[in-house]
Parts: sequence; structure tokens; C-alpha cells
Amino acid sequence: MNQEERRQEIKRLLQSRHQLSTRELARHFGISFDTARRDIIHLTRTGQAVRVHGGVMELAKDDVPAYLARQHILSPVKLELAKVAAHFVHAGQCDFIGPSTSLEQLCRQIQGRDLHVVTNSIDNALALLAHPLPRATLLGGTLEKRNRYTYSAAALTQVSQLRFNTAFIGCVRVDPDGVYLSEEEDANLIRMAVARARTVVLLAEKYKFSSQLTAPYLVAPLEQIDVVITDEPMDPQTRQGFKKTVQILSIAK
Repeated sequence: MNQEERRQEIKRLLQSRHQLSTRELARHFGISFDTARRDIIHLTRTGQAVRVHGGVMELAKDDVPAYLARQHILSPVKLELAKVAAHFVHAGQCDFIGPSTSLEQLCRQIQGRDLHVVTNSIDNALALLAHPLPRATLLGGTLEKRNRYTYSAAALTQVSQLRFNTAFIGCVRVDPDGVYLSEEEDANLIRMAVARARTVVLLAEKYKFSSQLTAPYLVAPLEQIDVVITDEPMDPQTRQGFKKTVQILSIAK
């Protein structure tokens, strides 16, 4: 059993037992205590489980970590994803950048570039405030405080009347039929941005391709995604769902 298979098995064990100690995992898999601890750190930092004293606890299917908590999850990975995404940002463009901790990092990467960024993310807007460029439009409406984005019928109309060079989006889960989010209002706006973009770039860590978190709102079928930026190489079966021309980029060394 390789490392990835073992971590998936840990998640299956948590579904039936709900909580496991580090020593239990070491005994169960015949691995060292340090290896078991590293598996726990990986699962908790990537939002797939909850770390508790001496072990790990199941993450409930409907327990999507709040935005401020996600800001502290494996930030080096998010930064590397953002650096790759920044290669798709060009001067003179009008781009949409959605709410996501990785996409907040992208906004920091493109400070000083001469383009127009449209967003409904409070944190993206704050990141873009640090420099006169790029020009930024924060869509108005009701503030969703937990995940720090805005939404309104007026914002949806505004997005429908724009043509984006590129839409950069995140997600909660990627299924064989498409990209999903957990909040209906957010999904409605991101779906419109995707429809109004010439190129769609998805930032999604590998665990999101097998996530069991509740995310019922389809944002885009996989055929609409032009570029996927992820942290591990994508297996052929997962890649099959995307169109043949999709560009898959991994930050794995």
C-alpha cells in the first residue's frame, strides 16, 4: 500500500470509527509513529480531517471549514498554486477571480500588473488594495460573513454583462461531472463568471477530487475547464472527465 492509498484508507476508517489515535494508525498499517503522524498532519492541513490531541477525528461531510480557518491550511501549497496561476494573468485583461484562499494568494502575486480584476471576495479586494494596480472592482451586495464574499441579484446582472479574458475559480469538490461549491449564492455568481469567460482556470488540490464534503451546487461541467492547477499529478482516470485540450499543471516536484 502506497502513501496515497494509506491516507485514503485512514479516511475510510474514520467514517466507521470517527476518531483514531496516532498509535492505533501506526499499529494498523505497520508503520512508524512518525509516519502515522505525518499522515495525520497531511489530512488535517488539507482539510480532510480534524486533528485532536493524540490523533485525528473525522470531518463531518457538511463541515466545510470557514474561510479564516482555511487560510492556515497548507499555505505553502496554496502559494505555489497561485504562482502558477499568475502565469495566466496578462496586462490589459479583464479577469474574474473568485473567493478562495489560493486565489487570495493569486491577488497578492499580481500586485502592480496593469489589468482589471473583478471579484466578489472581500479578501481578494483587500489584497489588491496594497498597490495602485491592478484596477479592481468589488461586486456589491449582501456580505456572507463566514466565507467573506458578497452576493446580490445586481452583482449577477453586472457579471452577465461583462466578458472576461480569464475566470479563476476554486471549489469545494470536483466530481466526474463537474466542479461544485457548497453555497448557492456563491455558486450562482461563479457559474455566471465561468459562462462569461474565454478561459477558465481551476485551482484545486488533489484531495478535492475525492472529497466527501457536502457541496451540492454545480459551478461548471468539466468540459468548461481549460486549465487545472493542482498539487499532485493527475491520474488518467480523473483526467478522462476533462476535454482533450485541457491543460493540467501540477506543482509537484
